[in-house]
Amino acid sequence: MIDRRYFIGMSAAAALSPRSVLSAEEGAAGGSEGALKVRFLGTGGWTPKKVVPNADGEIRRFSSILVDGRTLVDYTARNVETLPDGCRPEAVFYTHSHPDHFNANAAIALGVKRVWCHESWVKAAREMFASAAKGRALPEVNGIAFGQKVEEDGVSFTSLPANHTARMEERCSIYLLEKGATRLLYATDTGGIPGEAIRLAGLQGNVERPLTALIMEATAGPGYEDRADIFFTHSSAALVGRTVKALLASKRYCPPEGRPAWITHFIRHTYPKQSEIKARLPEGLEAAYDGLEIMV
Repeated sequence: MIDRRYFIGMSAAAALSPRSVLSAEEGAAGGSEGALKVRFLGTGGWTPKKVVPNADGEIRRFSSILVDGRTLVDYTARNVETLPDGCRPEAVFYTHSHPDHFNANAAIALGVKRVWCHESWVKAAREMFASAAKGRALPEVNGIAFGQKVEEDGVSFTSLPANHTARMEERCSIYLLEKGATRLLYATDTGGIPGEAIRLAGLQGNVERPLTALIMEATAGPGYEDRADIFFTHSSAALVGRTVKALLASKRYCPPEGRPAWITHFIRHTYPKQSEIKARLPEGLEAAYDGLEIMV
């Protein structure tokens, strides 16, 4: 088991202002129908209880995204301060139960009404929410099978298997998000993209609907790619770079010209500063940071 006290989180961009990144085509359309707005509420991995900014004053909160201002993928108490003012999402999709992705108390405090997680741990999730409620209103906690599609506010979320571990009985998820022509794969935590996920996402054989956008974890940085505690269940920027090349070459991933694949879930000892991450990235990748908004 990993001793997480050895990992110190840093957050991208507490010192950076949130900005929107649009392709030329999307910018001209002003965020056309079918486009998804994704806000990174956090882009870090596990950290000690006290978050310490890095030398540039950057903080990386636990990894979480807000989709179209309405739906969350993963959420903890550390993501509260990067939510837009007045934003009260009603649904959250959890990738797995590790505490840097899942926190029942934070979801209840936010007023979340619907919770989705893989069916293998839905019973445990219900128990954790019931324990955290302390008289407060409980959300509806639902289980999803791999390949099952759930729609929230006009966006469909399909649970796909991740190469990651939590509890022994628990299967971890990555998610395919679809809206109109947009097909975004949000893949954290996972070591690469499992073949079963490729198949369930319709990306095997003759691909009729390729991915148009990709967000993938890059936990392992230079010098850490071969650490056993990271290698088997997480990805590196180098692995994401190779994944992007393979998906592009096989036409399973066809983003608009100029759109990068974004990486997230950084650890401070791996990537000390946003500027250092950027300097080391393979071509075609861009490092997300807390507060960043993109249109895909």
